[in-house]
Amino acid sequence: MKPILVVTAGLLAVLTAAQAQAPGASAPAVATPVAGAPIAGLQPHQRPAGAPTETDQPASPEQMARWLRGVSAPHPGNVDTIAATGRWWVPLRGPGMTPPYDPRGWHEGASAVSPVAPASAASR
Repeated sequence: MKPILVVTAGLLAVLTAAQAQAPGASAPAVATPVAGAPIAGLQPHQRPAGAPTETDQPASPEQMARWLRGVSAPHPGNVDTIAATGRWWVPLRGPGMTPPYDPRGWHEGASAVSPVAPASAASR
């Protein structure tokens, strides 16, 4: 037999023996409901009354200006919509790579690093 099959068979044997010794340990834990909390799954077609809902606050003009820094107006395509997507993480909202690969100017204080040629190309 291949070594991986031997190891897998050994692990299955150990797990089977452990379950045989403690039959109560393999039973799933029962969750106790909290009084007044909605229980999901009883009526999947209907949202329970009193269930929490997410609310998004629209982005302020200051936030939009910070997120769209370096993007020239008029903004192309749906850039405004992408920037104002709510709580989702969007790469547009934060700084990317450092100079010289920083077209939006998020890292203005960082020193520009000149690309280094590989040693094999320099020796030619």
